[in-house]
Amino acid sequence: MRTVALEEHFWIDRLADEGDSAILSRAFGPQLTEDLRDLAEGRLAAMDASGIDVQVLSHNTPAAQQLPTTEAIPAAREANDTLARAVAAHPGRFAGFATLPTADPAAAADELERSVGEHGFVGAMVNSTLGTNGKFLDDPSFEPLFARAERLNVPLYLHPSAPPDMLRETLYGGFEPPLQMRLATGAWGWHAELGLSAVRLVLAGVFERHPNLRVVLGHCGEMLPFMLGRIDQMLPPERTGLPLLPSEYFLRNVWITTSGLFTVPPVLCSIAVFGVDRVLFSVDYPYSANDDGRQLLNELPVSPADLAKIAGGNADRLLGLQS
Repeated sequence: MRTVALEEHFWIDRLADEGDSAILSRAFGPQLTEDLRDLAEGRLAAMDASGIDVQVLSHNTPAAQQLPTTEAIPAAREANDTLARAVAAHPGRFAGFATLPTADPAAAADELERSVGEHGFVGAMVNSTLGTNGKFLDDPSFEPLFARAERLNVPLYLHPSAPPDMLRETLYGGFEPPLQMRLATGAWGWHAELGLSAVRLVLAGVFERHPNLRVVLGHCGEMLPFMLGRIDQMLPPERTGLPLLPSEYFLRNVWITTSGLFTVPPVLCSIAVFGVDRVLFSVDYPYSANDDGRQLLNELPVSPADLAKIAGGNADRLLGLQS
Protein backbone atom coordinates (compact mmCIF):
# COMPACT_ATOMS: atom_id res chain seq x y z
CA MET A 1 0.00 0.00 0.00
CA ARG A 2 1.50 3.31 -1.12
CA THR A 3 1.90 5.81 1.72
CA VAL A 4 2.25 9.57 1.19
CA ALA A 5 2.71 11.99 4.11
CA LEU A 6 1.85 15.65 3.46
CA GLU A 7 2.85 17.68 6.52
CA GLU A 8 6.52 16.83 6.91
CA HIS A 9 8.95 19.59 7.81
CA PHE A 10 12.49 20.76 7.20
CA TRP A 11 14.34 24.00 7.71
CA ILE A 12 17.31 25.94 6.41
CA ASP A 13 19.85 27.57 8.71
CA ARG A 14 18.91 31.05 7.51
CA LEU A 15 15.43 30.64 9.01
CA ALA A 16 16.16 28.21 11.82
CA ASP A 17 16.32 30.83 14.56
CA GLU A 18 13.26 32.82 13.58
CA GLY A 19 11.04 33.42 16.61
CA ASP A 20 8.87 30.55 17.75
CA SER A 21 10.46 28.16 15.29
CA ALA A 22 13.57 28.10 17.46
CA ILE A 23 11.57 27.97 20.70
CA LEU A 24 9.63 24.96 19.52
CA SER A 25 12.71 23.12 18.33
CA ARG A 26 14.42 23.62 21.68
CA ALA A 27 11.32 22.38 23.48
CA PHE A 28 11.45 19.15 21.51
CA GLY A 29 15.20 18.65 21.94
CA PRO A 30 18.43 18.93 19.93
CA GLN A 31 17.75 15.82 17.83
CA LEU A 32 14.78 17.57 16.26
CA THR A 33 17.03 20.36 14.98
CA GLU A 34 19.18 17.81 13.17
CA ASP A 35 16.15 15.99 11.81
CA LEU A 36 14.82 19.25 10.37
CA ARG A 37 18.11 19.90 8.59
CA ASP A 38 18.32 16.38 7.17
CA LEU A 39 17.06 16.17 3.61
CA ALA A 40 18.90 13.00 2.69
CA GLU A 41 19.84 9.61 4.09
CA GLY A 42 18.72 9.95 7.69
CA ARG A 43 15.26 11.13 6.72
CA LEU A 44 14.93 8.43 4.07
CA ALA A 45 15.98 5.76 6.54
CA ALA A 46 13.34 6.94 9.01
CA MET A 47 10.73 6.80 6.26
CA ASP A 48 11.79 3.31 5.20
CA ALA A 49 11.67 2.03 8.77
CA SER A 50 7.99 2.97 8.99
CA GLY A 51 6.96 2.14 5.46
CA ILE A 52 6.41 5.70 4.25
CA ASP A 53 7.01 6.02 0.54
CA VAL A 54 6.78 9.81 -0.02
CA GLN A 55 7.11 12.92 2.11
CA VAL A 56 5.73 16.21 0.84
CA LEU A 57 8.15 18.60 2.52
CA SER A 58 7.48 22.11 3.79
CA HIS A 59 9.59 24.57 5.74
CA ASN A 60 9.01 24.69 9.46
CA THR A 61 6.65 27.42 10.71
CA PRO A 62 6.84 30.42 10.42
CA ALA A 63 9.44 30.09 7.65
CA ALA A 64 10.00 33.44 5.88
CA GLN A 65 6.57 34.74 6.70
CA GLN A 66 7.35 36.87 9.73
CA LEU A 67 10.18 38.70 7.97
CA PRO A 68 9.82 42.09 6.24
CA THR A 69 9.43 41.82 2.49
CA THR A 70 13.01 42.75 1.63
CA GLU A 71 14.28 39.84 3.74
CA ALA A 72 11.39 37.43 3.18
CA ILE A 73 11.65 37.21 -0.60
CA PRO A 74 15.31 36.06 -0.79
CA ALA A 75 14.85 33.81 2.26
CA ALA A 76 11.85 32.09 0.70
CA ARG A 77 13.73 31.62 -2.56
CA GLU A 78 16.67 30.07 -0.69
CA ALA A 79 14.38 27.68 1.20
CA ASN A 80 12.60 26.66 -2.00
CA ASP A 81 15.81 26.21 -3.96
CA THR A 82 17.24 24.07 -1.15
CA LEU A 83 14.14 21.91 -1.12
CA ALA A 84 14.16 21.64 -4.93
CA ARG A 85 17.67 20.18 -4.82
CA ALA A 86 16.56 17.56 -2.31
CA VAL A 87 13.50 16.64 -4.39
CA ALA A 88 15.65 16.34 -7.52
CA ALA A 89 18.20 14.18 -5.68
CA HIS A 90 15.53 11.77 -4.47
CA PRO A 91 12.82 11.59 -7.13
CA GLY A 92 9.76 9.67 -6.11
CA ARG A 93 10.57 10.00 -2.39
CA PHE A 94 10.23 13.73 -1.81
CA ALA A 95 7.86 16.38 -3.16
CA GLY A 96 7.70 20.05 -2.25
CA PHE A 97 5.36 22.66 -0.85
CA ALA A 98 6.75 26.15 -1.47
CA THR A 99 7.66 28.61 1.25
CA LEU A 100 6.11 32.02 0.54
CA PRO A 101 6.96 35.63 1.54
CA THR A 102 3.41 36.45 2.64
CA ALA A 103 4.32 39.89 3.95
CA ASP A 104 3.89 40.81 0.26
CA PRO A 105 1.02 38.69 -1.14
CA ALA A 106 1.83 39.60 -4.75
CA ALA A 107 5.43 38.49 -4.24
CA ALA A 108 4.10 35.34 -2.56
CA ALA A 109 2.01 34.61 -5.63
CA ASP A 110 5.05 35.09 -7.85
CA GLU A 111 7.18 32.79 -5.70
CA LEU A 112 4.43 30.16 -5.79
CA GLU A 113 4.40 30.32 -9.57
CA ARG A 114 8.21 30.15 -9.75
CA SER A 115 8.31 27.17 -7.42
CA VAL A 116 5.64 25.31 -9.35
CA GLY A 117 7.01 26.21 -12.76
CA GLU A 118 10.77 25.87 -12.16
CA HIS A 119 10.85 23.23 -9.43
CA GLY A 120 7.69 21.22 -10.00
CA PHE A 121 6.39 21.87 -6.49
CA VAL A 122 2.88 20.61 -5.81
CA GLY A 123 1.56 23.57 -3.83
CA ALA A 124 2.59 25.77 -0.91
CA MET A 125 2.44 25.82 2.85
CA VAL A 126 1.02 29.03 4.30
CA ASN A 127 1.58 29.46 8.02
CA SER A 128 -1.11 31.33 9.92
CA THR A 129 -0.71 35.00 9.15
CA LEU A 130 -2.36 36.08 12.40
CA GLY A 131 0.77 34.98 14.21
CA THR A 132 3.20 36.08 11.51
CA ASN A 133 1.90 38.93 9.36
CA GLY A 134 -0.83 40.24 11.67
CA LYS A 135 -3.76 39.60 9.34
CA PHE A 136 -6.16 36.76 8.82
CA LEU A 137 -5.95 35.15 5.40
CA ASP A 138 -9.37 36.50 4.45
CA ASP A 139 -7.89 40.01 4.32
CA PRO A 140 -8.37 41.38 0.78
CA SER A 141 -4.62 41.81 0.40
CA PHE A 142 -4.26 38.03 -0.04
CA GLU A 143 -6.48 37.89 -3.12
CA PRO A 144 -3.49 37.72 -5.52
CA LEU A 145 -2.23 34.59 -3.77
CA PHE A 146 -5.59 32.82 -3.88
CA ALA A 147 -6.13 33.75 -7.52
CA ARG A 148 -2.68 32.46 -8.49
CA ALA A 149 -3.08 29.18 -6.62
CA GLU A 150 -6.44 28.66 -8.31
CA ARG A 151 -4.99 29.39 -11.74
CA LEU A 152 -2.00 27.12 -11.17
CA ASN A 153 -4.34 24.39 -9.88
CA VAL A 154 -2.23 23.67 -6.79
CA PRO A 155 -3.42 23.57 -3.18
CA LEU A 156 -2.43 25.78 -0.29
CA TYR A 157 -1.76 23.84 2.88
CA LEU A 158 -2.76 26.12 5.79
CA HIS A 159 -0.65 25.50 8.86
CA PRO A 160 -0.83 27.14 12.30
CA SER A 161 1.71 29.46 13.79
CA ALA A 162 2.14 30.59 17.39
CA PRO A 163 -0.10 33.53 18.36
CA PRO A 164 1.29 37.05 18.78
CA ASP A 165 2.39 38.04 22.25
CA MET A 166 -0.76 40.00 23.10
CA LEU A 167 -3.08 37.12 22.31
CA ARG A 168 -0.78 34.62 23.96
CA GLU A 169 -0.91 36.50 27.23
CA THR A 170 -4.65 37.22 27.03
CA LEU A 171 -5.77 33.72 26.12
CA TYR A 172 -3.05 31.50 27.56
CA GLY A 173 -1.45 33.53 30.36
CA GLY A 174 -1.26 32.53 34.00
CA PHE A 175 0.94 29.48 33.48
CA GLU A 176 4.67 28.90 33.49
CA PRO A 177 6.21 29.68 30.07
CA PRO A 178 6.74 26.08 28.89
CA LEU A 179 3.16 25.12 29.73
CA GLN A 180 1.81 28.36 28.26
CA MET A 181 3.70 27.69 25.03
CA ARG A 182 2.26 24.20 24.67
CA LEU A 183 -1.28 25.40 25.43
CA ALA A 184 -0.96 28.25 22.93
CA THR A 185 0.33 25.95 20.19
CA GLY A 186 -0.06 22.21 19.76
CA ALA A 187 -2.29 21.44 22.73
CA TRP A 188 -5.06 23.86 21.74
CA GLY A 189 -4.31 27.34 20.40
CA TRP A 190 -2.94 26.42 16.98
CA HIS A 191 -5.98 24.37 16.13
CA ALA A 192 -8.60 26.79 17.41
CA GLU A 193 -6.98 29.67 15.54
CA LEU A 194 -6.61 27.87 12.25
CA GLY A 195 -10.15 26.48 12.43
CA LEU A 196 -11.33 30.06 12.92
CA SER A 197 -9.17 31.20 9.99
CA ALA A 198 -10.78 28.59 7.74
CA VAL A 199 -14.31 29.61 8.76
CA ARG A 200 -13.40 33.23 8.06
CA LEU A 201 -12.30 32.26 4.54
CA VAL A 202 -15.79 30.90 3.96
CA LEU A 203 -17.59 33.90 5.48
CA ALA A 204 -15.42 36.40 3.58
CA GLY A 205 -16.46 34.76 0.31
CA VAL A 206 -12.99 33.52 -0.65
CA PHE A 207 -14.33 30.16 -1.85
CA GLU A 208 -17.30 31.82 -3.52
CA ARG A 209 -14.93 34.02 -5.54
CA HIS A 210 -12.48 31.17 -6.14
CA PRO A 211 -14.60 28.04 -6.59
CA ASN A 212 -11.64 25.96 -7.78
CA LEU A 213 -9.28 26.99 -4.99
CA ARG A 214 -8.04 23.96 -3.05
CA VAL A 215 -7.05 24.21 0.61
CA VAL A 216 -5.61 21.56 2.91
CA LEU A 217 -5.95 21.65 6.70
CA GLY A 218 -3.95 19.41 9.02
CA HIS A 219 -4.62 17.91 12.43
CA CYS A 220 -7.88 16.23 11.38
CA GLY A 221 -9.32 19.50 10.12
CA GLU A 222 -8.44 21.79 13.05
CA MET A 223 -11.63 20.91 15.00
CA LEU A 224 -13.92 21.63 12.05
CA PRO A 225 -15.32 18.13 11.45
CA PHE A 226 -16.69 18.05 14.99
CA MET A 227 -18.21 21.55 14.67
CA LEU A 228 -19.40 21.66 11.07
CA GLY A 229 -23.07 20.87 11.75
CA ARG A 230 -23.18 23.56 14.42
CA ILE A 231 -21.51 26.05 12.09
CA ASP A 232 -24.18 25.39 9.45
CA GLN A 233 -26.93 25.82 12.02
CA MET A 234 -25.60 29.16 13.24
CA LEU A 235 -24.43 30.54 9.88
CA PRO A 236 -27.04 29.69 7.23
CA PRO A 237 -27.18 31.61 3.92
CA GLU A 238 -29.73 34.09 5.26
CA ARG A 239 -27.14 35.13 7.85
CA THR A 240 -24.01 35.06 5.71
CA GLY A 241 -25.38 36.40 2.43
CA LEU A 242 -23.65 33.53 0.62
CA PRO A 243 -25.53 31.12 -1.66
CA LEU A 244 -24.21 27.97 0.05
CA LEU A 245 -23.97 26.62 3.56
CA PRO A 246 -20.50 26.74 5.12
CA SER A 247 -20.29 22.94 4.93
CA GLU A 248 -20.89 23.05 1.18
CA TYR A 249 -17.81 25.22 0.71
CA PHE A 250 -15.72 23.07 3.03
CA LEU A 251 -16.75 19.87 1.29
CA ARG A 252 -16.00 21.39 -2.11
CA ASN A 253 -12.77 23.29 -1.46
CA VAL A 254 -11.07 21.70 1.55
CA TRP A 255 -9.14 18.47 2.22
CA ILE A 256 -7.88 17.45 5.67
CA THR A 257 -4.95 15.39 6.92
CA THR A 258 -4.25 13.26 9.97
CA SER A 259 -1.05 15.09 10.92
CA GLY A 260 -0.20 14.84 14.59
CA LEU A 261 -3.44 13.08 15.60
CA PHE A 262 -2.89 9.37 16.03
CA THR A 263 -6.00 8.14 17.80
CA VAL A 264 -8.83 6.57 15.84
CA PRO A 265 -11.92 8.60 16.93
CA PRO A 266 -10.95 12.00 15.43
CA VAL A 267 -9.97 10.32 12.17
CA LEU A 268 -13.29 8.49 12.01
CA CYS A 269 -15.08 11.79 12.69
CA SER A 270 -13.12 13.37 9.83
CA ILE A 271 -14.07 10.55 7.48
CA ALA A 272 -17.73 10.66 8.54
CA VAL A 273 -18.04 14.41 7.97
CA PHE A 274 -15.71 15.09 5.03
CA GLY A 275 -15.86 11.72 3.32
CA VAL A 276 -13.06 9.26 2.78
CA ASP A 277 -11.93 10.92 -0.47
CA ARG A 278 -10.96 14.12 1.39
CA VAL A 279 -8.95 12.64 4.25
CA LEU A 280 -5.20 12.22 3.70
CA PHE A 281 -2.47 10.65 5.79
CA SER A 282 0.21 12.82 7.37
CA VAL A 283 2.64 12.49 10.26
CA ASP A 284 4.01 15.98 11.11
CA TYR A 285 7.58 14.65 11.06
CA PRO A 286 9.88 15.25 12.89
CA TYR A 287 7.60 16.72 15.56
CA SER A 288 5.70 13.44 15.51
CA ALA A 289 7.11 9.98 14.95
CA ASN A 290 6.66 8.12 11.68
CA ASP A 291 5.92 4.96 13.65
CA ASP A 292 2.96 6.63 15.36
CA GLY A 293 1.52 7.67 12.02
CA ARG A 294 1.98 4.23 10.57
CA GLN A 295 0.39 2.61 13.62
CA LEU A 296 -2.70 4.77 13.06
CA LEU A 297 -3.02 3.40 9.55
CA ASN A 298 -2.71 -0.12 10.94
CA GLU A 299 -5.52 0.51 13.43
CA LEU A 300 -8.07 2.35 11.28
CA PRO A 301 -11.24 0.25 11.01
CA VAL A 302 -11.91 0.95 7.32
CA SER A 303 -11.96 -1.19 4.21
CA PRO A 304 -8.69 -1.92 2.39
CA ALA A 305 -9.85 0.25 -0.52
CA ASP A 306 -10.59 3.19 1.76
CA LEU A 307 -7.33 2.71 3.65
CA ALA A 308 -5.41 2.87 0.38
CA LYS A 309 -7.12 6.17 -0.44
CA ILE A 310 -6.24 7.71 2.92
CA ALA A 311 -2.69 6.36 2.95
CA GLY A 312 -1.70 7.70 -0.44
CA GLY A 313 -4.28 7.53 -3.20
CA ASN A 314 -6.05 10.75 -2.23
CA ALA A 315 -2.74 12.60 -2.06
CA ASP A 316 -1.71 11.28 -5.45
CA ARG A 317 -4.92 12.62 -6.97
CA LEU A 318 -4.91 15.96 -5.17
CA LEU A 319 -1.25 16.73 -5.86
CA GLY A 320 -0.78 14.99 -9.18
CA LEU A 321 1.95 12.72 -7.81
CA GLN A 322 3.17 9.75 -9.80
CA SER A 323 2.50 6.41 -8.15
